Amino acid sequence: MVLNIISFGAGQNSTAMIIKMFNDGIKIDEIIYSEVGNEMPETYMFLKEFKIWCKKKGLLFTKVKSKLGTIRDYYGSKKIIPYRMFRQCTHKFKIIPINKYIRDKYGLKTPINMMMGIAADEKKRMDKIKGRKQFTFKFPLVDWDINRQGCIKIIKKEGLSVPVKSGCYFCPFQPKGAWKDLYNKHKELYEDSIEFEKNGRAYPEGTLMGNITLEEFKIALKEQRKLTSEDVSLIKCGWCHS
Repeated sequence: MVLNIISFGAGQNSTAMIIKMFNDGIKIDEIIYSEVGNEMPETYMFLKEFKIWCKKKGLLFTKVKSKLGTIRDYYGSKKIIPYRMFRQCTHKFKIIPINKYIRDKYGLKTPINMMMGIAADEKKRMDKIKGRKQFTFKFPLVDWDINRQGCIKIIKKEGLSVPVKSGCYFCPFQPKGAWKDLYNKHKELYEDSIEFEKNGRAYPEGTLMGNITLEEFKIALKEQRKLTSEDVSLIKCGWCHS
């Protein structure tokens, strides 16, 4: 018997995939979520909500964790930070723990359909997915031609909160807009990211944003805020003043 196992990332894609699979009567043998320890607070809030939903639907939800601890602690102990060019986080803290759990529970010969939440407008990511021989990777959202907006509609229709994009709060892959949001909404996490970055032995050349330190970016944000809030009243209107 082939098992349908879902690799759950706690984001919009995998959430919508699970909802549609369940509502369409597609067998779900187990949902596996790997806890990296440094997701956004909004993600952990959503996880509580979603686990309750899974329990009501009779779905098996399992949380696993890397023996290395959290991503923050692992990199911090080595005095390095994650870089875009060396993407080890997903492999070390998600793929390996999930694979170990599956091996220990199901063995190495049980055929498994590994269901991956990749939306139709992100299908180029499919080519990067690799795994052991017992896995047959499936991409239901691509097969159903459901993009990210379609995922959001599915989640809202189910009555669940729409999760934020999953990822560590100090992820080097996030755009500057995400760092700005982190500063505005979770200053304590932004400050922790600064300390995390400074702890890296390659600092200040080695940074999470790539071309600017988080300290410098914070100063820029403060200057921008000062201009838009305090100094804007001093700017003369071209019509009223000469």
